[in-house]
Amino acid sequence: MNLHHLLRPKSVAIVGASEKLGFGRDASQNMLACDLGDNLYFVNPNREQVLGKKCHKSISDIGHDIDMAIICTPLFTVNNILEEAAAHNCKGAVVYASGYSEAGAEGKLAQKKLVEIATENNIAVCGPNCAGFINNVNNIHAFGLPLSAKQEKGNIGLVAQSGQVATLLLSVSHLKFSYVISSGNNAVVGIEDYLEFLIEDEDTEVIALYLEGIKYPDKFAQVLARAAAKGKPIVTLKVGASEKARQTTTAHTGSLAGSDAAFNALFKKFGVVRVCDIEELVNVCVLMSTLKKKPSQKSFAFLNMSGGQAAITADLAQLQGARLAEFSAQTLQKLNNMLPDYATPNNPLDMTATLVFDNDKFRAALRTVMADPEVGMMIIGFNPPEIVTERDRHVDYGLAKCLIDVSNEGSKPIVIMPGISRKRDPELRAFYTANSVPIVDSPMYGLSAIKKYAEFCVYHPDARTLEVVSKKGQSATKVSTETLSEHASKSILKEHGISVPEEYVAKSETEALKAAKTIGYPLVLKIDSPDIPHKTDIGGVKLGIKNDAELKNAFNEIMNNAKRHKPDARVNGVLIQKMLPKGTEIIVGVNRDPQFGPMVLVGLGGVFVEVFKDVALYPAPLNKNETLEMIKSLTAYKLFTGYRGSEPLDVEALAETIVKVGDLAVKRSDIKELDINPLFVYPKGQGVCAADALIVRG
Repeated sequence: MNLHHLLRPKSVAIVGASEKLGFGRDASQNMLACDLGDNLYFVNPNREQVLGKKCHKSISDIGHDIDMAIICTPLFTVNNILEEAAAHNCKGAVVYASGYSEAGAEGKLAQKKLVEIATENNIAVCGPNCAGFINNVNNIHAFGLPLSAKQEKGNIGLVAQSGQVATLLLSVSHLKFSYVISSGNNAVVGIEDYLEFLIEDEDTEVIALYLEGIKYPDKFAQVLARAAAKGKPIVTLKVGASEKARQTTTAHTGSLAGSDAAFNALFKKFGVVRVCDIEELVNVCVLMSTLKKKPSQKSFAFLNMSGGQAAITADLAQLQGARLAEFSAQTLQKLNNMLPDYATPNNPLDMTATLVFDNDKFRAALRTVMADPEVGMMIIGFNPPEIVTERDRHVDYGLAKCLIDVSNEGSKPIVIMPGISRKRDPELRAFYTANSVPIVDSPMYGLSAIKKYAEFCVYHPDARTLEVVSKKGQSATKVSTETLSEHASKSILKEHGISVPEEYVAKSETEALKAAKTIGYPLVLKIDSPDIPHKTDIGGVKLGIKNDAELKNAFNEIMNNAKRHKPDARVNGVLIQKMLPKGTEIIVGVNRDPQFGPMVLVGLGGVFVEVFKDVALYPAPLNKNETLEMIKSLTAYKLFTGYRGSEPLDVEALAETIVKVGDLAVKRSDIKELDINPLFVYPKGQGVCAADALIVRG
């Protein structure tokens, strides 16, 4: 959808312009501050003028075509106004009115009719139930709430499904926006459309997103992939994470891969920076919109003005998993020569007050740390004042000049991280910002934002990473499912190159003995039934069968247990399988998310999967590098590397298997859930093997 008539109109009519408190007055005041001049029209049949500007009786009374209509009137008037606007070649509209889909069945019908009119007439509608938008690039303020300060053009494009969130962010004076869009119900123009516009907009360098939900997951994934390809960051506050959103599923994978986990996986795939609240959103956006240099590695050097702040920083770095750079011997020696005798060079570094009041030494210390090859990014821990007094101006701006000089000389980003959140002198902050040195709010939020910024900077997707799998063709209402037996499930795995043990299904003792002769002892026997997915619960598994006599007893016991516990179950027979050597038990699975399609899961398997829930999730398809990152993200990864004298595991073989599982999930759109649990992972060079598997089709 073309949004230029909506977001960049040349002529605008405000329908319902008013001097009474409300949308009509606020929108009129906001638009009067813009540069449209005679191309801004007020419409109110009951007024001759509003705020000193002539009022027209209707859109038709204007006598000219218009690009965009701002509709400030109640719901029951909106559709007629849209139709009248369409007759005058209007292709964009803002609808503030509420009472639509958010207000029950009657409201949903009203919204449906609005969508029909807009679609028939090719009108891009912002809203309804929204606060409108601000375009600081072209100075168009189609916003229906008061703007307390003059808007300055910035490089952050904001899309928020909440007018209140938009106004909260607008109140942060040091955030500078290119666009602020309160999208409301997204009835006609969706979140995906706004994102697509901002991704291609040259004046927008960072996208901030407040997200409650999406309507078009395929397009959403495609625009995220486009942003990733262009290297344009999207910082997202996604709400709605809830255990209630999880579906009841047959396989473990489904219960561990709820909708919020799917969003997390999608965001990780496409380099989207997810934040937890508005404060974190602000801090990440400050960094993204200010810094021009990127760290080459995720290692940080902290230079503080006090020992207390250095200690707090060290604790928070460990808590948040931020990697402290190890200073080289040369760096330590140089710092030691600069510092007083009572100070010890370290990271975090306490520079002491001695360096603070000596600009030459302060600059030299900064340059020394900047030159250390182990440092990816420098964080300066000090507290710019709320107001720069005339007495201290030379101190505050002297420090600023030192920092900016070193920042301009060096190749690594520098960030100021105060010890506590409070206001900062606006002029001093602007001086730092203009020279690409941002000030974050506090250690807790600042360090989190810095870490996420560094992670984004080292994100380099390839073509396979950016591949989007459409879920088109899958019925959203389809509820019937079919659970396959273990043997049928493993046969599908085998067809796709995934290692499974030699096995046969025996319907009788005679067939079981024949299979045993072919495979050789020791054996595992299991009930093979699509109706008994959890076989051990009914005594349907026997391990370590060593001879014919044990085989006969186990065969009959398994069949009897199945008949007693599940008399109506369809039983194919008993699965005769080679007893695999013990390996580390891993789960690899697939859950087909209703919005984003197949999600691949890996984690500690066996009985531990539900206990520890130590899993990583990622959208299919995957490349080998992505699967290795999944494996390394597990808390249990230490077990893979030769923990306490154990042999290192075959991580390469596991990664290759996960890639194959992802490819299988893409090729077989009928697979709703898949569990390989356990997948035995053997020592390095010895591969993997799927000991058990379950596939649910639907």
